[in-house]
Amino acid sequence: MSVVLDADPLRRAGGENFPVALRLLPPVLRRRLRAVYAFARLVDDIGDELPAQGRALEVPAALDAVRADLGRIFAGLPPRLPALASLPEAVRACALPRAPFEALIRANLQDQVLHDYASREMLLAYCALSANPVGELVLAVTGSPRTAPVTARSDDVCTALQLLEHWQDVREDAARGRIYLPREDRDRHGVRPEDLRGPVATAAVRALLADETAWALDLLRRGSELVAALSGAARVAVSGYVAGGWCTAAALSRAGFDPLPAPPRPRRTEILRVAARLYAGAGLPEARTGPSRTMGLT
Repeated sequence: MSVVLDADPLRRAGGENFPVALRLLPPVLRRRLRAVYAFARLVDDIGDELPAQGRALEVPAALDAVRADLGRIFAGLPPRLPALASLPEAVRACALPRAPFEALIRANLQDQVLHDYASREMLLAYCALSANPVGELVLAVTGSPRTAPVTARSDDVCTALQLLEHWQDVREDAARGRIYLPREDRDRHGVRPEDLRGPVATAAVRALLADETAWALDLLRRGSELVAALSGAARVAVSGYVAGGWCTAAALSRAGFDPLPAPPRPRRTEILRVAARLYAGAGLPEARTGPSRTMGLT
């Protein structure tokens, strides 16, 4: 267990779909965002890597160790885990709430017992634990308003990013015994669990993923309205996050909605271009998706 708890959770940051700490942000803000991300990444690594090593029974104890450190941090004491060394400063300086951190832990505990989601509604409830709390923390770190409309649009962005990450990693998740594509959607397209573990996607899998990507894009477009409500560093950061999600959808489209050979990854230059467009107030490009055609960016 200590191998996971003592590892650097930011080692995988380069493979993420959106900039974790955009270089255009002030150093202090980058540092605090990275501290929040390190917590989320550590919790995810515990929930993913220990089961992959055949040590699933150790997950609750490892997450308990993280929760204990969270208690120490909010009590004004230093954490014991190296991965969380930078989090106390962010918690104090930004008055970060504890509830979003606890939600991320609960999401990973849920991952250990719930491996298939019957409906989109069930998957959205999971994203409310596994993704939306990160948006709440980003708003707090950047000093953004946290009104109900702002929070709702933040939730849309975070949920869309989580969904798109799942669509990228369909085969990896299926190999772990987890399927995030809603069962009702799979049944409608005639997709079986074993179809998600093949070397390439069938026509039915590609049609399913085209529909799921369109769903995520609808959420992302609605969430992109958040950019207009923000200014300064917060606007820069959220523009980057939304652009990362948009470009992930574009990568899925370029792959013909077949992520099984390898997870499609967005292009960095494309992320920057779309982020600049968002920051300038131009909104997201138009897109067209469907089971038999790729997504067109204009």
